[in-house]
Amino acid sequence: MTDKFIEQLIDEFGEGVHSSKTEKLEVIPTGSLSLDVSMGIGGIPRGRFTEIYGADSSGKTTMSLGIARNAIKQGMKVLFVDVENLTDYEAVEGLLGEKLPDDKLYIVHPETAEDAFVIAERGIDSGEFELIIFDSVGALAPKKVKDDDFADANVAIVPRLLTKFLIRNHYSVRTKKIAFIFINQVRDTIGSYVSMYSTPGGHAIKHLASIIIALSKGQEIKQGEETVGLNIKFVIKKNKLAAPFRGFTIPIIFGRGIDSLRDFVLFSEMLGALSKKGSYYVFEGENIGQGVVKAMAYLDEHPLMLEKIRALTFSIINKTVPPKEVDAELVVENA
Repeated sequence: MTDKFIEQLIDEFGEGVHSSKTEKLEVIPTGSLSLDVSMGIGGIPRGRFTEIYGADSSGKTTMSLGIARNAIKQGMKVLFVDVENLTDYEAVEGLLGEKLPDDKLYIVHPETAEDAFVIAERGIDSGEFELIIFDSVGALAPKKVKDDDFADANVAIVPRLLTKFLIRNHYSVRTKKIAFIFINQVRDTIGSYVSMYSTPGGHAIKHLASIIIALSKGQEIKQGEETVGLNIKFVIKKNKLAAPFRGFTIPIIFGRGIDSLRDFVLFSEMLGALSKKGSYYVFEGENIGQGVVKAMAYLDEHPLMLEKIRALTFSIINKTVPPKEVDAELVVENA
C-alpha cells in the first residue's frame, strides 16, 4: 500500500517529491581537511544552501573560490554571482595563483539586487551549474534604494527579496543537486552592552541554510619579516547534517588560497592521527618528517598514506568513513 502511495505521488508530482533511502549526499571538498571533517560530511553539500559569513579580510571569497576550483576539477560548472562587483578572472588568478577555465567558471556582475536574484534563479533553472556562489548578501542594492532620494528610508527590502528567492528556489536546488553558497558580511549590533554583530538578509536564510560557517581573522603567517598569509578561524554555527559548533584554524596563503597540506598536518596532529616524537611527525611508527614543512613534503609524495591519515581523522570525529563522493587527491593537487 505504501509503495503504491509513493508511486502515485511520483506520478503526480515528479521524482523530486520522494527521497530514496539509497540516495547519497554528494559534496564538494573545500580544500581544507579541518573544515571538511568538522562539517561531518566531507565538504559543501550539494542540493543545499550554505552560508559563509565573516568580517572583512576573513577569507570568505578566497574560500569560496577554492571550493569553485575543486568543483571544476570534478568536472562541474560554476556560476559566480559577483554582487560586490569586485571579482573578475584576473582577481581569481591573483587569489588562487592559477587560472580557472572560463568555460567552467562564469562570473556575472549584476547592478541591482533584483538583477542578482533573477540571474541566480535562471542559473538554477538552467540545470547547467552544480555550484552557484552568491557574493555577497550584504552588498545587495535594491532598485528602489538606487532610484529613491539619498535621504529616503528603505526598510527590510533585502530580507523580503531574499526570502522570496529562497522559498521560490529551495526545491529546485535540492532536486537539481546544486551546491548554493551565500557569502555574507557582518554588521555591528547597535545598543548592545558587549561587542556583537549580526548578518544582513533577515531570518529566512538562517532557517533554510543547512550549514552556516562563521570566519574570523587570526594571526598573520610570516616568512621572516614578510606577511605571506593569514590564519582564518572557522566555527560551524549551524549544521543540519552533522554536529555543529566545531572549529579550527585554516592557513590561507596570499596568491595561493588555502594551504591544504599545512592544514592537513596541523589538524591531524591536533586530533592525534599524527603523533610527534620530539620535532618529528610520526604515523604508525614511521617518521614522516622533521617539522611541518618536511611532513608536508613527505605527504605530498605519498598520497596513499595521506588518504589513510585522512580517513583516520574523519573516523576520529565522525565515527565513520569519508564519503566516496569526496576525492581525497584534491587535497594534494590544491597544495
